[in-house]
Amino acid sequence: MKTVFTLTLILISTSIVAVAQQSEKQAISKTLADFENAIVENNSEVASGLLHDNVIILEGSSSETKEQYLSHHFHSDGRFLSAMNREVISEQITIEGNIAWVSSQTKMTGTYNEREIDRTSLELAVLKKENGEWKIIALHWS
Repeated sequence: MKTVFTLTLILISTSIVAVAQQSEKQAISKTLADFENAIVENNSEVASGLLHDNVIILEGSSSETKEQYLSHHFHSDGRFLSAMNREVISEQITIEGNIAWVSSQTKMTGTYNEREIDRTSLELAVLKKENGEWKIIALHWS
């Protein structure tokens, strides 16, 4: 009887952890989707709120701070993304405590600056949970 009770507690605990982990993954995925939407909608206020103050953004051969990105590449990224059809091919989320990293692959097609685009984009995002909120602390796009 004691063994059955112990096993039941283990199963319940495992289920609770799995549900909590899934809920965190959904919150992380939503943060990244909200950030992408803010870029497309050219809403730097929303984007700024989703970025950690110490974020580092790597794109191409450059590295930018939050302020640099929002005042520079943010606007051109929005014009580009709004011209693209985007389909997420894969998204892998890993969580360790208050840090999470997300690797994703997205198929992008469309026309931008009179050029036909058909490419696969890779993204690595690192997020940090502070005060109950997931903030993007690092992004690498290629």
